[in-house]
Amino acid sequence: MTRASFLRVGRTQWRHAWDGLKAISPLMIGSAVFGLAFGALVIDAGINPWAGLFGTVTVVAGASQIAMVEAIRADAPAIVAVLTGILINARFALYSAALAPLWAVFPLRWRLGLAYLMTDQAAVVALREADEPDPVRRRWYAMGASFPFVAVWVLGTIAGLMLGPVIPQHWQVGFIVPLMFIAVLVPGLRKPAELVTIAGAAAVVLLGKSWPYGLNVFFGIIAGMSAGATFEWWRERRASPEEVAP
Repeated sequence: MTRASFLRVGRTQWRHAWDGLKAISPLMIGSAVFGLAFGALVIDAGINPWAGLFGTVTVVAGASQIAMVEAIRADAPAIVAVLTGILINARFALYSAALAPLWAVFPLRWRLGLAYLMTDQAAVVALREADEPDPVRRRWYAMGASFPFVAVWVLGTIAGLMLGPVIPQHWQVGFIVPLMFIAVLVPGLRKPAELVTIAGAAAVVLLGKSWPYGLNVFFGIIAGMSAGATFEWWRERRASPEEVAP
């Protein structure tokens, strides 16, 4: 390969990455504020800032991190915090199932790197290229969407850790958390079972807002998944033809 052709390929790859960045850019501010909220929460909970930063760069899942810190701040048993984080992060198994066929042809280093960088927002953006036949474009597009988003999340966390003690309580920066998930989830909610899942989880979370240790989130997740699965089972049973005895 000549130097000119190499540069040409390089420019093409960066263009694919730029397309991914443009696709996710409307959510970048939310990522920064989300990180800011988490960093401030870590300080407010009295957790070592280095531990909070370590969690951000290793877990890379803001919703579960905030839920676990909230549980710790409420003096919940460690098992409650851990199980809450595991349940919330179980959604990544669904992203993996959806993205695995698209990424199966990627080199191993790409699959591992993108798996580490994958967030709810990046997964949704990456799935937009599901019909793209060129695997090179798919992986660079996914990289362009995921890496900057995670970088902004980490920088936001650092800012929150540094500014947490001076952020006024009335700012209520935590409001960005549900807004981020609404922006990502609502456009993709099409099946009735998905709506039932969200409604069931939301109902338990709201009704149990006074429960100790943040258990309303823990049981809200279980209730939502149970409601959605039960509703889907009921629909399939109702739609299947009844067996007629001879």
